[in-house]
Amino acid sequence: MNFVATLGASALVVSLASAFLAVGASVYGHRFHHRGAVAIGRRSIYAVAGLNTLAIGLLAYALMTDDFSIAHVANVSSSNMQTHMKWASLWSGQPGSLLFWTWMMSVWMAAFTFITVPKIPWGGPHAVATAGSVIAAFLIAAAFFASPFRLSPVTPPDGQGLNPLLVDPGMLIHPPFLLTGLVSTSIPFIVGAAALMAGKIDNAWIRHARGWALGSFIVLSVGNVLGGWWAYTVLGWGGYWGWDPVENSAILPLLPLTAFLHALIVQERRGMLKAWNLVLVLAAFALAVFGTFNVRSGLVASVHSFAQSEVGPYFLVLLGAVVVASIVLMVWRLPRMHADYEFESLVSRETGLILNTYVMVAIALVVLGGTLFPVFSELFRNVRITVGPPFYDDVVGPLLIIMVTLISVGTILPWRKAAPGLLRRRFTLPLALTALVTIALAVLGIRDPFALAGLAAATLVLVASAREYALGTRAIHAARRSSWPGAFGSMFNRDPRRYGGYLVHIGVAVMAISVVATHVYQKQTRAVVSPGETFQAAGHTMRFDDLVVRRPGVDGIDSDILARVSLIEDGKVVGVMEPGRRFFTNFPDQPTAIVDVDGNLKRDLYMFVQGWDANRLTEIQVFENPLQAWLWIGAGIYAAGGLLAFAPFRSRRRVEVTSTEAAPGTQTA
Repeated sequence: MNFVATLGASALVVSLASAFLAVGASVYGHRFHHRGAVAIGRRSIYAVAGLNTLAIGLLAYALMTDDFSIAHVANVSSSNMQTHMKWASLWSGQPGSLLFWTWMMSVWMAAFTFITVPKIPWGGPHAVATAGSVIAAFLIAAAFFASPFRLSPVTPPDGQGLNPLLVDPGMLIHPPFLLTGLVSTSIPFIVGAAALMAGKIDNAWIRHARGWALGSFIVLSVGNVLGGWWAYTVLGWGGYWGWDPVENSAILPLLPLTAFLHALIVQERRGMLKAWNLVLVLAAFALAVFGTFNVRSGLVASVHSFAQSEVGPYFLVLLGAVVVASIVLMVWRLPRMHADYEFESLVSRETGLILNTYVMVAIALVVLGGTLFPVFSELFRNVRITVGPPFYDDVVGPLLIIMVTLISVGTILPWRKAAPGLLRRRFTLPLALTALVTIALAVLGIRDPFALAGLAAATLVLVASAREYALGTRAIHAARRSSWPGAFGSMFNRDPRRYGGYLVHIGVAVMAISVVATHVYQKQTRAVVSPGETFQAAGHTMRFDDLVVRRPGVDGIDSDILARVSLIEDGKVVGVMEPGRRFFTNFPDQPTAIVDVDGNLKRDLYMFVQGWDANRLTEIQVFENPLQAWLWIGAGIYAAGGLLAFAPFRSRRRVEVTSTEAAPGTQTA
């Protein structure tokens, strides 16, 4: 008997029983006003988290000790793998990733139960019962359909090792962030479902859901950006987002979640969008479950998805249950979702925020439709028609430009309504500066309509955000007589939610500029050269010196074959790049690309090797990606703004400001 496997499997089964106990005790405690039963329900959620932690700890121990009698360990690890890659194998493969998903979900739910449930007496038992139901659904899959503790029929002398595409340090950070971001959408869903069940459709649930939604937004955003970075540095195709079905599944929940963070402001300020906000949090979690089903069902072909398995149909049933339950709850409580106020003017911040949420949902629907189109085409026409990047570029691209534009419009417009004179004062400078920048870009040679529109939208966001920072700094400087730098810093301490949101907008604008530059103005060069020959690429003279063979001897790698390429300026070697191909002992037919990037703030030189022949005649691909570094810089600004908006601190001493423009305390997205 394998003690580790037996204890791990038992921990999952007992955890499932604890989840059911959380549901039963909470329902009983609420129905019969039994405080002891309600307390048992909460403690059961803690027990689920503890037992799942034990299970994942045991699986980690099995991986570190090369216990190949466990099938998952034999499938994803090997004795010559380095320790950090063994850790990465913990969440690789279907059973491992499902256990990590379930463990992380239970941790989030335990934190939610400890922090938030005591603050919502109106819906605490409902929330715990919902949490228990959700985690139980995933534990059933982890314990019975894809158990990571299933034993191998015959214990192999060594494991197979990681899938070649996963043998990369990025495996240590991208999957954990992305999986954590996806599971974290369950908490706003739980709060929203509890509000519906309790009939508490006012702003109370919004206040408690916001922090969890913002935390989910940050982690899921970082996970998606890390996915783009991984695709850029590992897959070797010159880009960072290919509209792969699983990439689409990862970004889908982020869109309604982001829309919710904007729409909740309208409900807080004006008592509107009560039904819409609930729809958004329910949809975000439903799309996270859809992503789980998509990855694990083999429904669509993707380099990221797992093989088809029996767990796929189970998640389809779970997805259907989530959708049906959400619709039933919404229809049941719809009569109570009346707005407290009506629109006073279409030219208002409410309109800008609402339109932005509609555009985000429209993007999500387009991406969802494009992802599922091959399935429906095969179902109805018996032909699988794949939707590729050109479709998304043509349809989603304009919607993204509209979304970025609406960010600035919503920032500039006032709440409720505004006189024409105030609108002129607010819009004149941002529009004038944006027009000047756009004209300058056209004069400098940018003629592509998509590029000009995208850059103009990004510029408007930057100008509108800078204007808000300037107004806030000036108001605090005048009120406190502090220095200008001190006033600027006080702005973030006083209202991190508002000014952190503006920083997120700036990050979006910077990323948009990089996306336009790399998408429209990327240059590609293909060279077929022998050792010693030179070629021109991206304005550089390059010399292919020779092929170099290295044998790391770890992580299942048989050999790295690298093409040494010298960068030459004025007859001198100023740099050396070494792209190549990596070959694996247990996966001889699955070589992977070794990408080399020479980057600066202006451009990336991105190089990979397509192949070579017996005479070392080598095909080298070189991409020049303008402003590529600014995509990652913008993502850093975006994440920093999200963290700042998430910060709980506030200045105790509020500053009363009278301004003809806007009060700095006004909330925004």
